[in-house]
Formats: sequence, structure tokens, C-alpha cells
Amino acid sequence: MADDSAPQHWSEDNSALFLTLDDVAVPMREQQIATLCALIPARPDEAFTAVELGAGGGLLARAVLDAYPNCHYHALDGSETMRAELREKLAPYGDRVTIGAFELAESAWREALPSPLRCVLSSLVVHHLTHEGKQQMFADVAGGLEPGGALLLADLIAPATDRVRLLFAEQWNTAAQVQSQVLAGDLSLYQQFQNAEWNYYELTEEDPIDHPSPLADQLQWLRAAGFSVADCFWMLAGHAIYGGFR
Repeated sequence: MADDSAPQHWSEDNSALFLTLDDVAVPMREQQIATLCALIPARPDEAFTAVELGAGGGLLARAVLDAYPNCHYHALDGSETMRAELREKLAPYGDRVTIGAFELAESAWREALPSPLRCVLSSLVVHHLTHEGKQQMFADVAGGLEPGGALLLADLIAPATDRVRLLFAEQWNTAAQVQSQVLAGDLSLYQQFQNAEWNYYELTEEDPIDHPSPLADQLQWLRAAGFSVADCFWMLAGHAIYGGFR
């Protein structure tokens, strides 16, 4: 059943654009991925199941599969463009990977979560849910995790004040400039980032797709959902890594 308060959908055009911008648009991307991998509650040699919501181009999936060679990974994405990318990038991992379609705001994928389930991961996806949608999703995921399991998110957060919003915007632009110089040797990729108006914190009108929530609220919702530990583990430019452990 769909959430009546669900935001407008991410489009295939959005997916294609993200795949061209992701290396410059995601601040300290390698550090974010390393942090998420390190937080997974499992030994490196342990067999367990993980689910990623909005697995996109497969960069996080590959990092987890390499770090945990006995992990089985369910890579879910609502975009056929992204699923095609996942099928190509994750093909070397064979039957360790299951790729599937899902709608973030709907309940069907939550009811079909594999069991036992050690970890649910997501990068730059959950902010597409409304405040109410996040609270329901946290509760649904908590109910599907085994004891000691975790929900780990890398996502945009809502700034507490306008001054903080301006700081986040500046930090994001600086990170994108640095990554453009590293990747292209100039600011050409940063200019693409600017042309696409990708910096959420610079937008002057309400975005119909993005719905970041305050970090403090989300930590409270995680605890209310049944996570005994909920915290923020990394943050830069309005991008936070946070989550809960059962």
C-alpha cells in the first residue's frame, strides 16, 4: 500500500544525471563508504545478509561485498536505469547478489525483507521520504532485523537554521570543487554540478522530491522505532552518516 504522503518520484532522467555527477556531487564519497562498511555489525569472515535501499551505481555494494566475502547482498532500486547499472557492475559477484525493484514509500519491500537480516543500508535515498514516511520506515525495518542488526544511513539532513543552511551549501560547493580538480584537473565537473542545481542547500524554492529531516528528530525516531543505540557517526556539508543498532 502506498503512503499517501509520499513525495513525487525520482525519475529515470534523475538517475541518468546522478550517474554522471555522482563522483563530484557526493562529498568525501570514499570516506562515507568506508565509514558505512566499518559500521556493519559483522566480522569480516561472517556469513550474513544485507539489504541496500536505492543501490544506484553499485559503489557501496561492491565495497561491502569486497569487505565481507561471505555476505549476501540484496540491492534494491526503483529505477530501471540504476538496476541496469547494478546488473553490470555487480555481475562479478554472481549469486552473492540479488537485484530487485522497489518503491521506497511502499510497504511491499518491507514485508518481503529476507530473514535473518543483519543490516539495511542506504545512501542518499531516505531523504526522499516525508517526516512521517521516515518514521514508518524506521519502525518497519527495525521489526525485520535480527538482534544486533543495524539500519545505517548516509543522507542529507535538514539544517537547523538558515545560517547552518548557508554553511552546508558552502561546504558542499567546496567539496565538489576539490573533487572536480582531482578527477578532471579543472572545475568542469563542478560546473556541471552547478548547472544541474544539485546543491540542495542553495535552492530558493521548495523541492518536490527532496525532504530532508532534522538529524535530532531522526535519531529520536530511530529510538522510538526500537533501536537501542541511535547516533550520528560522520557529517560534512549537510551529509550525515547515522543510524541505529538493535
